[in-house]
Amino acid sequence: MLEKNLEKYFKFPEFRAGQKEIIESIMNGEDVVALMPTGGGKSLCYQLPAILSEKITIVISPLIALMKDQVDSLAARGIAATFINSSLDAQEIGRRLADLRAGKIKILYIAPERFASGEFRSAFSDLDIALFAVDEAHCVSQWGHDFRPDYLAIGQYIKTLKKRPSVAAFTATATPEVKDDIIARLDLREPKVFIRGFDRPNIRFFAQCDLKPTQRLEEVVRIVKSLKNAGSGIVYAISRKDTEAIAQYLKKNGITARAYHAGMKAGEREAIQDDFMENRFKVIVATVAFGMGVDKADIRFVIHAGMPGSLEGYYQEAGRAGRDGELAYCVLLHSKRDVTTHKYFIRLDKQNMLAQGKGWQETNQVLDIKYDRLEGILNYATAKSCRRRIILEYFQDPDLESHQENCKGCDVCLNWKNTELKKTARGAARAIRGKDGLSDTILATVDFYRQDYAPEQIAKIRSLGVSTVFNHLVLWYLAGGELAIEKFVTAEEERQILRALPAAGSAHFLSAIKAQLPEAISYEQIRLVIAKRQKTKMEKVC
Repeated sequence: MLEKNLEKYFKFPEFRAGQKEIIESIMNGEDVVALMPTGGGKSLCYQLPAILSEKITIVISPLIALMKDQVDSLAARGIAATFINSSLDAQEIGRRLADLRAGKIKILYIAPERFASGEFRSAFSDLDIALFAVDEAHCVSQWGHDFRPDYLAIGQYIKTLKKRPSVAAFTATATPEVKDDIIARLDLREPKVFIRGFDRPNIRFFAQCDLKPTQRLEEVVRIVKSLKNAGSGIVYAISRKDTEAIAQYLKKNGITARAYHAGMKAGEREAIQDDFMENRFKVIVATVAFGMGVDKADIRFVIHAGMPGSLEGYYQEAGRAGRDGELAYCVLLHSKRDVTTHKYFIRLDKQNMLAQGKGWQETNQVLDIKYDRLEGILNYATAKSCRRRIILEYFQDPDLESHQENCKGCDVCLNWKNTELKKTARGAARAIRGKDGLSDTILATVDFYRQDYAPEQIAKIRSLGVSTVFNHLVLWYLAGGELAIEKFVTAEEERQILRALPAAGSAHFLSAIKAQLPEAISYEQIRLVIAKRQKTKMEKVC
């Protein structure tokens, strides 16, 4: 029955590892703690039960951008969902609460800071809530790498509800002590604990250690250029200053890149994120400590040009790669100064904790954990053994029992040398597309198109840019698919595009073609017309 509903609402033929058992526990009214990596399918574990329930599901999320992406994706599927956060004014919040009380909303996303308001909490007192899903649940733990005080109010609020709902805590990064803290602070009742999916077979893990700053910059450029045909990616750095410097260095070397960090205005960050989603530039450079909230499924590489302070933080950020299940690369570039920087941050944490009135015992306990985590990520960066095994051992994933001695997916097991990454990556684009150009991710897009979903809807559902959806459809069309190009390009627009081709010198120079056309004609329309011309020539030859 669950499989039928999975197909009906999400168009997936089967569950990913661990999803079904988590969903069954939630639907049985049990509390749950689910430790699953970024890209492991956490959101479906609370979305499907919410759809099947007659009651309301509340989802706590700290990332405003991700809330909007999730709600847009659900709306594209015809599922009633909304969000409430600081991006809305009081009037709009009131309207959404009224819709909630009227039974028009199935899933409500809320930022944790909302629970600091007694007035806001009272608005929920009479609601019949089936499930409280706490995303990024590690934020509730002082032992977590991203502790947020606002999360502490969640457990207290749940206790005030007239009828306690089931509570499910989801996180991509939690060690045993963090897991126990989550259970205690959310007051979970005999929760079922699931640790699943930390083995991502489609990701290749690489690391280099002891690089000098100049070497690291050069290595970032070299890796990005070696993966130039694979697609877009993320470069993480430790400081805002570093993000700006790396973005500039990439641009000087002919790579389109933009910096992205918390010091920018919200509107600027949103514009950069939208451009990244639509593949208008190749690389986004962000700080390791900033929760980007980029929900883009086809990221082909994540490079850390700055070592995070823990393996949890690293794996959460690295996990943004390859969420579509296709081949992706995660490269950690370590420098000795990274360790010095993180030790400086830990000393600042000590000063802040003591200034806040924390006792020496509690302070030292927290600092010991931070130093242990720093040692853990340093061991990963400098290891001479399988990096995938290190990850599975760290998170105590049950899949470790079936892990092969050679994972065939990390630099150690591949016996990789620095100069060989280009060789390793040379077939990346071919591996992504498959022999006939139609990979599983392309066929998934085609399946939605065949069901009369618009490209914009498909993009929201699949966490892709609209341009990526059109690229998928063009590849399918050239491979023999029946794409109704006239639905997207009028006869007059097609004539204008065809007239512009000779002056551009080549159909490959899209910017030169676009410069000759009205602003309203998009790159996607140009690609469609070129594809139609290519297919016509192919048919004449045949």
